[in-house]
Amino acid sequence: MNRWIVILGGLLLVQLAGVVAVNMGDDKYAAFQAEEKLLAFDPGSIDGLRIEDDAGALLLKRENGRWSLPDSDSFPARKDGVERLLEKLGGLKKGWPVATTSGAAKRFRVDDGQFERKLELLAGSEEVATLYVGSSPGLRKVHVRVAGEDDVHAVELESWELTSRQDEWMDRSVTVLDKQEIERLEMPGFALQRNGEHLQLEGLPEGEQTDAKAVSTLLDRVAGLRIQSLLGSEPSADYGQEKPLLEFRIKRKGGDELIYRISEPADKEYYVLKRSDINYYLKMNRYAIDPILKTTREELLLKGDDKPGDGTSSEKQPAEEDGGAEEEEQ
Repeated sequence: MNRWIVILGGLLLVQLAGVVAVNMGDDKYAAFQAEEKLLAFDPGSIDGLRIEDDAGALLLKRENGRWSLPDSDSFPARKDGVERLLEKLGGLKKGWPVATTSGAAKRFRVDDGQFERKLELLAGSEEVATLYVGSSPGLRKVHVRVAGEDDVHAVELESWELTSRQDEWMDRSVTVLDKQEIERLEMPGFALQRNGEHLQLEGLPEGEQTDAKAVSTLLDRVAGLRIQSLLGSEPSADYGQEKPLLEFRIKRKGGDELIYRISEPADKEYYVLKRSDINYYLKMNRYAIDPILKTTREELLLKGDDKPGDGTSSEKQPAEEDGGAEEEEQ
């Protein structure tokens, strides 16, 4: 019995010695905190992002509360997209490092000179933090390294969220309008003028009436236009703007007027839009423009049986119809 007590006591001492050796032998791991943030920064103080990858480099800047693309005449950027990325970066936590040596950075493609992505967070002209993004260890994860550190971590982040492609960051909704703010729409062959809550065809002769549903559909299409990408701020003969397919005007509440000019470049599968208030030629999807191009005055008129019998309203009277049905049943 005494012999077993001695043996067990010796094993316990060995285990305790091992724990002490581990805790005292590597100060870096002793100080490691699993909940420590990967990047220490205040998202509200960041007013610049620079993203670099194999395709090039992209700069995003914030001025007066809005994000823009300085290299594209300060064209508006997606505020929600930038702020969502900053929030995600600010929430990244350090897990156990997958490597701790300077030589491992090249292997995981997070080296200063060999990387998949490089992200710089800026506050004015000051570089607040730089993150290198490299290879992927699995689904929705990437290896990262903070500039100035040797540790390589695996975090939940996807490379496509850090693209330098301009089209992925521009605000495609810059051409979207609130259709309730539209007072007048002038297109070739007809004009729509607001009368109360609705826009109606102007100059209707007796016997013709506006199809409110068709007008609402047209307004949805015009007011809801979203751009596909940017073409350039300088005019080009290739855009075909000298001979547009369609030119129309919108007058909004407050009196400001927007002029739309839509053209079709030769041998292209898209349209070009130039709007008077935007200093850019915009690439537009054909499916968004074609229905507008095909709209005619006749399509905005009530047809045949759709016209009300007394000529005063295009609304049906469900209460009266129900009452007639009850009398027939009796």
